[in-house]
Amino acid sequence: MRRRRSTASETADLLLTTLRLHADVDVAALRKRWAASSPAGLATLTEYEGCVLWLHQRLRELCIFDAVPAAFAEWLSQRAHFLVARNLLVDAQRDDLVQILNELRVPHVLLKGSARRLIADRYPYADARSTSDVDVLLPGNTALPTWQCLRAAGFEPASASPTTYDGHFHLPPLRNGRAVAVELHTSTSTFVPAPVAWTRFAGTAQAATCAGGPTRIPGATELLWHAITHAPLPHPFAFRMRLFQDAAVVCAAGAEVDWGEIAMRLTTDELPHRALARRWLGTAAQLGALPDAASPLRPLPTPDLSKILSWRLGVCRLLDTRGLRPPRPVWGRHPVSRVRRLLLDQAAQVELKLPSTLSPPGTPSARHIGRGVAAGAARVCYQAWRLFSHP
Repeated sequence: MRRRRSTASETADLLLTTLRLHADVDVAALRKRWAASSPAGLATLTEYEGCVLWLHQRLRELCIFDAVPAAFAEWLSQRAHFLVARNLLVDAQRDDLVQILNELRVPHVLLKGSARRLIADRYPYADARSTSDVDVLLPGNTALPTWQCLRAAGFEPASASPTTYDGHFHLPPLRNGRAVAVELHTSTSTFVPAPVAWTRFAGTAQAATCAGGPTRIPGATELLWHAITHAPLPHPFAFRMRLFQDAAVVCAAGAEVDWGEIAMRLTTDELPHRALARRWLGTAAQLGALPDAASPLRPLPTPDLSKILSWRLGVCRLLDTRGLRPPRPVWGRHPVSRVRRLLLDQAAQVELKLPSTLSPPGTPSARHIGRGVAAGAARVCYQAWRLFSHP
């Protein structure tokens, strides 16, 4: 008898249930659901969401990887091994940079992927995501001299126009022949003065060690805040799994987050889109089982993430039925055409009432109009799907 193909809604819910970092997981039920699943379009979706490593590690640690349909399991394993190899290149560059900074006696705190790769023992799954460069925060007055020392050590500006970073919160990225850039930060945002950023991060930093020697990583509060402020709101791709992961792992670890401080910052100008940021954090909190200790933030409204993923998976399945494979990924971004991205992100756009088009400054008027027409057509498609699938 031919097995019934699982619906996009069922498969999207299965993906979410697997990724959620909850302690009370019904492993037996998950195993049965994966064994009965039809993962059409799932490779494209997980690539687009950036959750390949997260899903691969989760399936392995729950001991249900063998229940996953063979074709998808083979693809997931190969893709995960590729991303792990890429991450090891970043690790090597991080280790060399830490060694140089220690030799120069420059105080520093690692940021983003460079830090997450060192804290999986404290924040499980923090390292289960791809990263592309090495970011490090330095005291403002040491950043430029350190940048110049790196130039003398063989690093070159990665950008053809380094002056475009004048006044930016990090200096021009540097390369030294490797496919991994280095960014020296004086702050983490245009809204935070350099002295404030250094005081926050250095004052609560956690000690860590890598092959390059001793280093420091952000404390739990700054890890969470950095994740919130770096979700690219109001763009719909802020609501992808890879961005939620950075906050979810901190919530799930039961780390000592100063929730009162987070609540206070959510009311400041550091977040231009405050209400939307609360919905983003609420979604990440659901994935990481936010503890009751976060009561200063209650209530945290959330969109229907299952509905958003159901739509995206349905679009991916449509692409797959046309014989399309997941696009060949480029390190650091996912090369989906603008038209397809408009279609995939339409659910988040509608459910969160985001702007229909966000053209970059200087976009020619004809192109802006074209994007508006394409976005309008994509919105009609989603609204028709919602009408018939979620009346």
